[in-house]
Amino acid sequence: MARDNFWRLLVHLSRQDKVTIFISTHFMNEALRCDRISLMHAGQVLDSDQPQALIEKRGVETLEQAFIGYLLEAGAGSLHPQDQESTTLSPSDITTASKRQLFSPLRMLSYAWRETLELRRDPVRSTLALLGSIILMFVIGYGISLDVEDLSYAVLDHDQSSLSQNYALSLSGSRYFIEHAPIRDDQDMDERMRSGELALALEIPPGFARDVARGQNVEIGAWIDGAMPMRAETVQGYVQGIHQSWLLEQAQARQGVLPTAAISIETRFRYNPDVRSLPAMVPAVIPLLLLMLPAMLTALAVVREKELGSIINLYVTPVTRTEFLLGKQLPYIALAFSNFLLMWLLAVTVFGVPMTGSFLTLTLATLLFIVISTGMGLLASALTKSQIAAMFLPCSVP
Repeated sequence: MARDNFWRLLVHLSRQDKVTIFISTHFMNEALRCDRISLMHAGQVLDSDQPQALIEKRGVETLEQAFIGYLLEAGAGSLHPQDQESTTLSPSDITTASKRQLFSPLRMLSYAWRETLELRRDPVRSTLALLGSIILMFVIGYGISLDVEDLSYAVLDHDQSSLSQNYALSLSGSRYFIEHAPIRDDQDMDERMRSGELALALEIPPGFARDVARGQNVEIGAWIDGAMPMRAETVQGYVQGIHQSWLLEQAQARQGVLPTAAISIETRFRYNPDVRSLPAMVPAVIPLLLLMLPAMLTALAVVREKELGSIINLYVTPVTRTEFLLGKQLPYIALAFSNFLLMWLLAVTVFGVPMTGSFLTLTLATLLFIVISTGMGLLASALTKSQIAAMFLPCSVP
């Protein structure tokens, strides 16, 4: 009775609400209720038509007799266990069975299309896949940038001599610093440093020119805003470099020659000669994101099927493991490669990173890199039993 009531509900959904219902059954009396049926054996469709049409094709009285006839033609052998030893398969049956094990690009693409639809249905994963790498590129690129330019500085000149003014001009001529109004006294310097107006304050002591002329040791105070320690260290390096350059100029002006050592080492940079942070950091951020995000997304491909139970569909279809895994991986390869093209475009246009090598070589190497990174995620997805564990495994591998 419960079974009949269940079928009444199915008939109501189908006839009244126009809902398409797929039913898998071994009972022919249930199959007779369907509008169209597909008889299958070993993952292969034997025939597909309306129930009455199948009966008429076989020239039998019932649908069960028609199904048995199709099974015998397909080489299913005897339906009784005691007759299995006498069952023989024809060469055509063996050929058909072997074809099911060959690689099929169509079956692989069908799983790739299904995974693409799954990505479209999940807004969180879609957002992470499309915008996550771009957002992280801006955050990491500008967040790690160590470029220090247009620094505000002022001078507290107690000497007010031509030599002290010449020393102050050595900073104003640099592209790293912007000169502000001179500092009046120690209290004014303290207030302006605390307010963040000045990143650097130079204090030239009284008698600076006199002591230099006498050859005495002279100390110049360089007060640096240390609110950002990494920037403060960079500013310190700038000041030391400019100070050393000024000393060499003074030595040449007074002695006529520059002091030279027995060995002189000159450093030249073929790429990024200005030693700017963005051209150095952004190219490193791109492979980092291509290693992390595609692997994390691919790590959910197979294990999600396990948790939902839809992995059972793989076991009852003729698809091979290779077709299934490649079909799962292909959408993420395409997605990661699209992200690479977008990040490369941003690096060249927004971040100003020059492209000096072969773009074709970079593209082929990136494609190989993406295949490996998504393969790591696929491996993690196949080995784990939950999506949480699958997400953490690719993060720990790099």
